Amino acid sequence: MRLNLTKAAFFDTQVAEKWAAAEYSPVETAKIHRMLDLAHIAYGHKVIEPGCGTGRLTEILSKSVGPHGSILSMDLSPGMIHDCTRKTWSFQNVKVVCSSVEDFSFEENGFDLVICHNVFPHFDDKPRAVRNLARALKPSGKFIVFHFMNSDWINDLHRKTHPCILNDLIPTPNAMEEIFHAEGFRIEHFSDDEKGYLLCAIFSK
Repeated sequence: MRLNLTKAAFFDTQVAEKWAAAEYSPVETAKIHRMLDLAHIAYGHKVIEPGCGTGRLTEILSKSVGPHGSILSMDLSPGMIHDCTRKTWSFQNVKVVCSSVEDFSFEENGFDLVICHNVFPHFDDKPRAVRNLARALKPSGKFIVFHFMNSDWINDLHRKTHPCILNDLIPTPNAMEEIFHAEGFRIEHFSDDEKGYLLCAIFSK
């Protein structure tokens, strides 16, 4: 599977938009901390951050895992990667790469957490992306799918935004369960309401 150049070009145009570049609001920050508490992120953890965007969350993750942890931040948009690299250049525990998740060669059984913030709908092949990320997780590693808004809101937005993300939707709860269970995950938490979308799955293979 090649990098989706059309989608990458679209997200290049979004680098300076508020949703990608603005400081987190107090409400958003509270939601992030709720997610990190559920993930049990800790010093020394190794984390994969697909769809890192401009690096807003990357900074928080870097501080959360400390100097002995590490963050592998990824995005298919060169523009987003440029800003993320610029924002995190001094962080010794962050590596930033431009790649699709589906095709990246991860270190097998090397990571404690996958945190997909605002990106899961944009995977072109969601089962393949989850399968590849599962290989990278240690036993009992966690996979987080997290959005500030609920799935109805997100799916409606994507249908209206641009033709290249028209079909970039969050799957139904049953479809998500099938995708994750097929790769050896047990869903520990799922909520999709006024507080946003939050799924936490534990790798149990």
